[in-house]
Amino acid sequence: MRTIVIPGTDIRTSPIGLGCASLGSRISPTLGRRMLEAAFEGGVTWYDVAPSYGAGRAEEILAPFVAAHRDDLFLCSKAGLVPPKNNGLMRLAYDLGRPLVSVARGLSRRFRSIKATRNRRVALSGEFLEASIASSLKRLRTDHLDVFALHDPDPADLDRDDVIRALERILARGDACHISMAGSLNAALSAVALPVFTFFQIADDPDGRQLPALNEALDRPAGRIIHSVFGVGGARDRMINRLRKYPALAAEATAAGYGERPEEIATTLLMRRAFAVNPEGVVLSSMFSAGHLAHNLRLASEPPDPAAPQLAERILSAP
Repeated sequence: MRTIVIPGTDIRTSPIGLGCASLGSRISPTLGRRMLEAAFEGGVTWYDVAPSYGAGRAEEILAPFVAAHRDDLFLCSKAGLVPPKNNGLMRLAYDLGRPLVSVARGLSRRFRSIKATRNRRVALSGEFLEASIASSLKRLRTDHLDVFALHDPDPADLDRDDVIRALERILARGDACHISMAGSLNAALSAVALPVFTFFQIADDPDGRQLPALNEALDRPAGRIIHSVFGVGGARDRMINRLRKYPALAAEATAAGYGERPEEIATTLLMRRAFAVNPEGVVLSSMFSAGHLAHNLRLASEPPDPAAPQLAERILSAP
């Protein structure tokens, strides 16, 4: 596994991170722990979690793994979203449906489409942030986070005095080493003006708008974490459809080494594109299957592919 140094920090980490959003919901604790260890053995040193992830269970499931490897990994958790009010029912449905993979996937899609089962945004306050990180540290069984992120914040809350003072106290105590904004581009652009934020986490944008806009606004070294490589605007599905519609583009991608089937090409090309557009940052992926993990470890070990963004754009922009 190659490594990167996050700009403005002394963090040397893998260019790929394991996103734990499904740990404890779609992914069982047993499988999750096994794949966490497999990812670590493969060189992954960045792990991203939140109190709301895994139907509220991800931090506790992650804790034994963190304890076993704390000095050799980087850990980000968040504050701002909490599980839905009917979380117990949601957990039960996942637990019952998980043994049947197709059923679990159906449940996951169905839950996300129902407003009452979505994670809830909490209004930020200094008091809430202090309580949230204390609870996360307790659940994760660690004395500090490498990055503490505000999770999908309202841009208007970011520069409130009580929020900034709380974040400064969290840093001063050593509860977190860095503060991040993890949310919309508008929130990221608001946070750019605030020196307390040294990391920015946004969704990937295969149409090429979000990360360049953030980079243009930043006037200092900072960490960049991108996620949802396949999901923004249904990028992977869009690419598969274009490749099926235009065999010449599929043949070009195959000749360039991105795979043979449209599904394989889309998966490989979008990941390589993400590494290329964020060469000094981390690309998050949920890698809880052996095949997915092996594929991503191989891609993360390769030098960034400068041809990937242009080819991905051509395919996605095909009519």
